[in-house]
Order: sequence, then structure tokens, then C-alpha cells
Amino acid sequence: MSSSVVLGVALPLIYLVAAVGLWSTLLRERRNPTSYSRRPEVLASWREMSAAEQEAYDNAALDAAESAESVAARASSLYKS
Repeated sequence: MSSSVVLGVALPLIYLVAAVGLWSTLLRERRNPTSYSRRPEVLASWREMSAAEQEAYDNAALDAAESAESVAARASSLYKS
């Protein structure tokens, strides 16, 4: 089989897989956003929380981020000589 035949089959297949992957990723992101959402139902649920609940939620998110940073730093230091 010549290389032009392989490329003629492989490239469209790669494009097809990429298109299906992009479509499924966008669909999943639309259903469960990974970033801050401005959807009315999300904002309404946030506004219904008391100030203490919002503060506790924010502190928990900050603590989780700090913990992830320290774990990443520890893992990174293991691989540095």
C-alpha cells in the first residue's frame, strides 16, 4: 500500500474522530458547565443562600484549590533533581 493511499484514508478518519470528539465535548460542557455560569437558575440558587453559606462555599473552594496546589507542588518536587 502506498503512502498516498494511507494518507487518503487516515486523514479523513482523523478529521471524523476530531469532529465527533469536539461535538461530544461541547454537548457535555453545555449540560454541565465547568466554569462560572450565568444561567438564571444558577444565579437564583446563589442569591437564595445566606451570606454565611456563600462565605462557607467560597472558603471551601479556596481550600480545595490550595490543597490541589500543594499536592501538585509536592508531585513536581519528586521529579526534579
